[in-house]
Parts: sequence; structure tokens; C-alpha cells
Amino acid sequence: MLSYYHLETLLPRLFAFLIAMTLHDAAHAGVAWLLGDRTARESKRLSLNPLAHLDALGLAMIIFGPYGWSKKLPVDESRFKKRPRLSHTLVYLAGPFTNLLLVLFFWWLYFFLPDLVGGATESITVEQWRVYLQYCVIVNLMICLIHMLPLYPLDGWHIIKGLVPYKKQGWFTRNQRYALILVIVLLITPVGQWALGHIYPFAAQFVMNLFSI
Repeated sequence: MLSYYHLETLLPRLFAFLIAMTLHDAAHAGVAWLLGDRTARESKRLSLNPLAHLDALGLAMIIFGPYGWSKKLPVDESRFKKRPRLSHTLVYLAGPFTNLLLVLFFWWLYFFLPDLVGGATESITVEQWRVYLQYCVIVNLMICLIHMLPLYPLDGWHIIKGLVPYKKQGWFTRNQRYALILVIVLLITPVGQWALGHIYPFAAQFVMNLFSI
């Protein structure tokens, strides 16, 4: 079983997380800006600088555990130019969709890297970079899947909220605190730790097996 938590995986995990998190949040901010909401841009979140998105506790969690997070992205639905509910959904879909595109990109890069550097398949440098690329696939895949869960403050919650009629929007506002409590409980209780601790290694091993096909 692939060891996700061990010290030797720290640099590939951090590398993959910083890329995944930065482009995930920049995609949210970019789509919001295109649809008329400049709140994220005004907060300097429309940026490819990881420092603009880093959350200290979220970064610590990715170092010591299987999952981390970035700063909350400011979105003001009232500033969307047209169809605010659809715009809201598109903004929050942009992050997971970007991570999915990154999965495909890093998967492609893993196999074509030797050709890009002159066919040196057995080069130590190529093999080292392939480890980083494998983690880029794993981390982006997991961020994509986790963010599609319908739990606040994950993207899936906001996507569903944007799809329901206005008269049902109040339910999401009233219950988001309970959804947040559930997420916190899953993160800090043995049940949640067990789930995350098993899902990540199995997902990682699944990706590695696909690479070896």
C-alpha cells in the first residue's frame, strides 16, 4: 500500500497541494470575475501566487494528515450580472472542474515526460519528477471528489444551492452551520480520521495501479 503520510512523501504532497489549491481557487475567482463579481479579485484572490490562497491551519493539515484547505473565497452573488443562481453554480463548479483537468494534464505529462526531455526514460531526474506527477494526479483527483460532496463549506453545497429555486434557498442558509459542524466532526473524530485515513491510501494505490497498466 502506498504510504501517503510518511515523511518521504511530504515534498510531493506539498507540491501537488499548492498547485491544486492555487488553480482551484484562481478558477473560482476568475469565473466570478467574468460573471460580474469582482469581490475575489478585489481581495487579491485572482492570483496564481499560492501565498494569496494559503490558510495556515489548512496547510498544517496537509503536512500532518491527508487533507488540507485554503482560505474561504469571497463571493457576492448580488454582483453577478445575469442569472445569479446559475452564475453561483458555475463559480463553484469551476474549482473541481479545474482539478479534473489537472488530473488529465498530469496523467498525460507522466507518460510523455521522457519524450519532452529527450527520451531519457531511465533518468533519475525523470523518475523523481514522475513521483511528483503521480501525487499531482492523486491530490487533484481527491480535491475534485471531496469538493463535490454536498457539505458546507465544500463546493458541492454551493453548487446544489445554486440549482434549487429561490424559495428553497433559505434551507441552505439555516442549515449550513450544521453541515459545517458535520464536516468538523468528520475531520476530528476517530470515525472521520478512519475514513480519511483509508480513503486516501486506497485512492492513491488505485491511481498507482492505473499508472502501471
